[in-house]
Amino acid sequence: MRKNTNMLNKDTIPYLLQKRAAECPHDAAYSFPADSSHHTWLSIWEESRLVAKGFLQLGIKKGDTIALLMAGRVELVISMFAAACVGAIIVPLNTYSKKSELQHYLKDSRSAVLIMGTEGQHIHYLAMMQEIIMDSNKEEMDGDWLPKHIFVLDEASKLTAPFQSFTQLGALGAAVDESDFLTACKVIVPKDPLILLYTSGTLGMPKGVLRSTASFLLSANVGEQPARSTALLMKLSDRITRYFSIMNLLPLYHLGGFATLFTGLKACNIRIVMLSHYNPVNALSAIETERCRVLIGTPFMIQQMLSSPKRNEFDLKSLLGVAFTSAAVNNTILQKIMKNLDLYFFMVSYGSSEAGAVANGTCFIDRRNNLLLRLLYQLLKHTSLLSGMIPYKEFEKGTYSIGGKVDKVVEVKIVNPETGETMAPHEQGEIAIRSHRVMRYTNELQGRASITADGWYNSGDLGFLDDRRNLTITGRMHRMITRGGEKISPIEIENVLLRHKDVEEALVIGVPDELYGEQICACIVAKQGVNLTSDRLKNDLGPYLSAFKLPRYFVFLPEFPLSPTGKISIADMKSLVINGVGETRKHA
Repeated sequence: MRKNTNMLNKDTIPYLLQKRAAECPHDAAYSFPADSSHHTWLSIWEESRLVAKGFLQLGIKKGDTIALLMAGRVELVISMFAAACVGAIIVPLNTYSKKSELQHYLKDSRSAVLIMGTEGQHIHYLAMMQEIIMDSNKEEMDGDWLPKHIFVLDEASKLTAPFQSFTQLGALGAAVDESDFLTACKVIVPKDPLILLYTSGTLGMPKGVLRSTASFLLSANVGEQPARSTALLMKLSDRITRYFSIMNLLPLYHLGGFATLFTGLKACNIRIVMLSHYNPVNALSAIETERCRVLIGTPFMIQQMLSSPKRNEFDLKSLLGVAFTSAAVNNTILQKIMKNLDLYFFMVSYGSSEAGAVANGTCFIDRRNNLLLRLLYQLLKHTSLLSGMIPYKEFEKGTYSIGGKVDKVVEVKIVNPETGETMAPHEQGEIAIRSHRVMRYTNELQGRASITADGWYNSGDLGFLDDRRNLTITGRMHRMITRGGEKISPIEIENVLLRHKDVEEALVIGVPDELYGEQICACIVAKQGVNLTSDRLKNDLGPYLSAFKLPRYFVFLPEFPLSPTGKISIADMKSLVINGVGETRKHA
């Protein structure tokens, strides 16, 4: 197996996967608590190879697209790796997709193959796909965008054409010679397109971002042989991390979720535990059952878990640290989490589907000292997985969210949104990013390029840099509230609300107003057992906010709706407020 590995291009999925299977074949790579299954590197490699051969038998070639629609399960990981092994582009689809969204994804991606579960998230995928095909035939539409091959997990005996059982894909693969498979693997290079990720579509229809393998890796100079000392450190870190496990709350159609796969493939040999779909109680149970050491998720997912009425039923003492992804985490949120979890460290990060990984930082909790973890930190730092350490006092002194230290292979500048002028350190503006990880949208509108001529991506996020390249996130441009000509940051008001002793969660949005253009609305989740009123909140906020920043409306909710990627769904919140769903909107 080692001999074959040397034939493949380094820093590609077939190379990395076969290398893991050769060096640690019987170590657990992935666990799925929903069906109590554990999968070794060797079994993942063998099953991925068989499915990849099935793709080759179907005539799938380098650059073709393969769409995947299913809840978290091992077949999803295997299908992703199999597609990557033949040079096909992975298209993981949002499991909450409605019929119109699925049509959009299929028309945009022009996938040659679709592999799907029968159902998920209370949606019957098989019935939905049957409707899409029927509509296309009935309306005599040009159906060249429909996948030529559709494979379905489970229910093999009930399937009719054009649907086939996923097991048939493996049967097709059995007829393909190993040499043909290796030939397909050998022509893959790190800069080839790997995955088509779709944005959340908060500002319209989701847009596709085509990312290469190289964009997920640590250096711009992929394929280089690591120095002998670095290689030895990586082997040592593998020996330690093989006893660790990560609980990944993020779906694999999300940038952060998919990037986690590279942690096990490239950075360190660590077991990754995944849910079929995010559920706070199931996540708590999985951490206890699998004795997870690190928890990866958005701050909102973790807050939901810790505020669950069933939280005290589960033992979370195995957790050593938390890695926050996808959404900014400020000191107020951190303190709430620290009160509930006895952690040694936490990590913050900043990035996006368009920009890839931009910044990250590790913070060790002063009250705890674990020599093994500090050793592991030093080992992983030599692999360039970590950008730097950030003292806890940096989080304590600021009201905004630290995104981490900018990666050494990434350029970041802060620009004035109106003039484009580069801002000085500590001055707030729009975050612009340039690196080998920045990728364009697949179908950009003419005259509206996402990247400037000299390679800068304007993120739409607001923030500032300090003298040590620490990046702080202060807001999102499209979330700014314009009230009577005044620009108001919702983050500032949210920070004040979150410091209130009876407020569990807070989100501030702008709602339409005929006189002022927009009015401020504060959405509140109160702590359990507390009778919180708008009059009381208005009175308590008065000393800390200017009069024009005081919310006009308050909406009290039992919990906030989360998007499929674990962030608070702004669109759903606005719909709740504007349509008057939930507790009636109250004048302050």
